[in-house]
Amino acid sequence: MTASSIDRDDHRKKSRELPGTGGTTFPTVALERRTELADFLTRRRAALRPTDVGLAEPESTRRRRTPGLRREEVAMLAGVSVDWYIRLEQGRAERPSSSVLDALSRALRLTADERAHLYALARAERPPLSAAPRETPDASLQRTLTALPDDVPAMVLGRKWDVLASNHALHELLVPFDQYPAGSRNLVELTFLDPALRDRYVDWADVASETVANFRASVARHLELPDVQQLVHALSTRSPDFAARWADHQVREKSSGTKRIRRDTGHAVVYQYDTLLSPANPDQRLVTYAAA
Repeated sequence: MTASSIDRDDHRKKSRELPGTGGTTFPTVALERRTELADFLTRRRAALRPTDVGLAEPESTRRRRTPGLRREEVAMLAGVSVDWYIRLEQGRAERPSSSVLDALSRALRLTADERAHLYALARAERPPLSAAPRETPDASLQRTLTALPDDVPAMVLGRKWDVLASNHALHELLVPFDQYPAGSRNLVELTFLDPALRDRYVDWADVASETVANFRASVARHLELPDVQQLVHALSTRSPDFAARWADHQVREKSSGTKRIRRDTGHAVVYQYDTLLSPANPDQRLVTYAAA
């Protein structure tokens, strides 16, 4: 036996014992969005019985070749054509609209996580909120805020930039948000309508433009919500500065930057701000400040 054949045998043995070390190859499966969507819908359909969705259990149930709902039943519940739904499960349908995805979510009794997954597969996006639930600070962001050193200004912003939580250092840096009425702690509104906060920003015009552009980018998927519409309408009516910037339709998602902030002494100090989105609730963000 030659040295080269011994090396090959050792290599094969090592590959069998330690997969991934060289010689072992595994079959790969290409992940394609339409195929994944078709599989997801088929499995969710198979997990339901007619009685789960308010349909009478037919006498022919025992003669069904496959478990779960039929495609015709899902199509009827979702209000779409049977032919289109069949093509969707076969990965041949065009990109479904949000209204159709919501109808399918209801028909298949999807959970919130499953609905989000359906949107990710079908449209590569997060689903819009169907209602405006009362917001509380995300637990992980709240823990992070609480764990920060006392001299690090920080706040948690909600989906329409309400200040949901803040610390004493932030109150000293900007304004005492905790002393404002609970329904009047919106950062965008206060930036334009509160003289005390406006005076803190040395370059207020730049901050105002950046705020509206950033707000527009982050709130785009919630424009149909009544509380968002009320906020934009109120600000457009009460603040010509906001109305002009909103009409300009600038969009700029920013997670970090600098602002010159006027301290109580009258001196302007440059602060670096950084934003951390919640992994569990991307509509909420933790904003921290540090002297640059």
